[in-house]
Amino acid sequence: MVRFEFELRPLTEVPPWGGDRPSLHWFGLTSGWYWIRVQDGEFLRYTDAAVGVWNLERPYPDYYVARLWEDLIVLRWALQAPVPEDLIPFVDGTFLPREFPDRDDYGDDVDAAFDIQSDYALDLGHLRNAPDLRCWRHAVDGSDVVTLSQQIPPWTRGAFEGPDRLDVTMPAAEVLAAIDDFDRRLVAAMEVRVAGLEHSGPPSDVDLDLQQLRVEHTQRSDWLQQRLASRRDVDWTKIRLGAAELASWPPAS
Repeated sequence: MVRFEFELRPLTEVPPWGGDRPSLHWFGLTSGWYWIRVQDGEFLRYTDAAVGVWNLERPYPDYYVARLWEDLIVLRWALQAPVPEDLIPFVDGTFLPREFPDRDDYGDDVDAAFDIQSDYALDLGHLRNAPDLRCWRHAVDGSDVVTLSQQIPPWTRGAFEGPDRLDVTMPAAEVLAAIDDFDRRLVAAMEVRVAGLEHSGPPSDVDLDLQQLRVEHTQRSDWLQQRLASRRDVDWTKIRLGAAELASWPPAS
């Protein structure tokens, strides 16, 4: 079982952007909390100690839910096909280069390899002491599965619940359906929010173009299907060459 959870902050508590001329938009209106529920536990849950030290309202990331949503759209697109077995240690975070030469010193193969790594990772750089969260599709004993992996680096221990690494493997169909469900629920919640603002008008002293907000909501409502309709061609031979080059770089001292 997997479910991508979220809760939007009450509209009256959504902080506007900017100083002298505060504004709001679709992305900013998704301010809230998110986490991932898996069988017998949760990913992206802060420890009780972190909640206390940082005075958190919830034991979950407090950010814009659209940030997770955008990453999951890319991930859902990437999960349409399995990762070759020999490249799983590259996409799952087992191998992450610690030292990087200047970009001019490496070629297209390495660029392609980096791109593949990012396709299977959720970008949590906006969170304090964030874990490394990765997800990939593969075959296990003939079964089509997806593995979701939360890895907590040594320097961030104590911020999020869980062991140093926890992998949860589920039928691929379950994970794909869970991302689709998350997309539908967020779009529906934002429809309520947008319609409510159209009825009440924007908050006082906040710059919010309601006509543009409706246009953007309509466009974003179809983002997942648009991404899934786009062709995804991966040259795994090129990825192997790039991964091999990365593996030859000297490790961090």
